[in-house]
Amino acid sequence: MFKDIDGFTLYYDVEGDGPSLILLHGWGGNSYSLLPLTNVLKKDFRVFTLDLPGFGRSSNPVSAIGGEEYRTVVQKFIDTVGIQDYSIIGHSFGGRIAIRIASLKPKGLCSLVLIDSGGIKAEKETNQILSERFFKLLKKSVKLIFKGALQYRILETLKRHFGSDDYRRQDGIMREILVKIVNEDLTDLLPLIDVPTLIIWGEKDDILPVSHGRCMKQLLKDAQLEIIPNAGHFPYLDYLPKVYTVLYNFLNNVYKAKSY
Repeated sequence: MFKDIDGFTLYYDVEGDGPSLILLHGWGGNSYSLLPLTNVLKKDFRVFTLDLPGFGRSSNPVSAIGGEEYRTVVQKFIDTVGIQDYSIIGHSFGGRIAIRIASLKPKGLCSLVLIDSGGIKAEKETNQILSERFFKLLKKSVKLIFKGALQYRILETLKRHFGSDDYRRQDGIMREILVKIVNEDLTDLLPLIDVPTLIIWGEKDDILPVSHGRCMKQLLKDAQLEIIPNAGHFPYLDYLPKVYTVLYNFLNNVYKAKSY
């Protein structure tokens, strides 16, 4: 299904019956990326999945929007579709959006689940700092020496060499958005969240270390942290039965308290 929201055409799907869940995928993913979770959750819940702007079957941004713009689009989607008494499950980049939504205490939000979520701005290691400085120096030199198409090709080669995997996979506006997003620190928003929150983290996540999950737990008012042994950045792919059990128990308690 498609819905026009705030200048974007969003693709979304709804499966199952019961209390409402909204699943937000990570960077580079789409609603299909969360299919393993959707398939187990739809047995007990009404599950909404959507392709965020710039991903899957949804339309692309025409300018470099940031996390706040993504929050606005998702919140307007929730309001337009008329989803009530819902919980949000956000993985990685999707967790960033979920944090922003929850920090504003929207009516109807019952709980929050963050799976290996972005939002904590990490301290840069010395080699990363040196690499960034070297890249900036090279970029400046290239712009002084070369012009036109040759300059563009050299700069793109440098970006592919020095950039992260996500950065290398993107181009144009989405690359600008990625740079903006990863530099957004949401630490100050976490203490504003007052709904029950479940944090799930892969013990061996080499993209967002488990220390980020521990930091989030300390900053949130009502949070529990479940570390999935031996799992990486996608614990719901690595150990789906364990993740589902933790999720189901948490959500069941949330909705029981609300007399579902």
